[in-house]
Amino acid sequence: MGVGPGDPEFLTLRACRVIETCATILHAGARDDSGFALEIIASRLRIDQTVRGMGLAMRRGADDGTIGYERVARTLLEEAGAGRDVAYLTEGDPMLYGSGSYIAEVLAALAPEATVEVVPGVSSLAAAAARLGWPLAQKDQMLTICPATYHVDEIGAILDRGGMSCWLKAADVLPRLAEELRVRGLYGRAAVVERLGRPEERVFRDLDAALAVDLSYFSLALVR
Repeated sequence: MGVGPGDPEFLTLRACRVIETCATILHAGARDDSGFALEIIASRLRIDQTVRGMGLAMRRGADDGTIGYERVARTLLEEAGAGRDVAYLTEGDPMLYGSGSYIAEVLAALAPEATVEVVPGVSSLAAAAARLGWPLAQKDQMLTICPATYHVDEIGAILDRGGMSCWLKAADVLPRLAEELRVRGLYGRAAVVERLGRPEERVFRDLDAALAVDLSYFSLALVR
């Protein structure tokens, strides 16, 4: 279930209904009572619900089966097998670079007969575009969504495609992105949003300001 980028008011009506009806809530936090996705829905939990942290080992590269997706999937199946409705929370949208997409695939392999619903959520890039007032794409325009740290050496080529581009987890590559933008005369057409929807949210419409601070992992850049 997608819970959006951080603001509890971005939860969909469907997500709220699932939270209300599920006996067990799983999330990616390291502890049962602590986790980013859990914080988003905390005010909607009941005291009789079971909440379990299912910490995942996040890392770059292909999944070799040790990250923890199968453990989450098997826990979901165990809960459902005991007659309890159960949900797994994922930030943003599960099917857009979300851990929920991997878990859904594992569930399909382990128990193809199981009833699984994927509840979409507001993505960080959609929320960032709304905050900035920048359309992501119109008419014949292209939109490129890039997990920035995986494509550092392709930044220039990606920018040359034209259209809007979104650079997810952009903090580490921002200096290189800024350099490529400057070469192409696009330096003034970029913005950075950090921890969108959270109390500590920061919006930078000036790249110089973004480059002058330490940005968190939860940062993205939009270029138009």
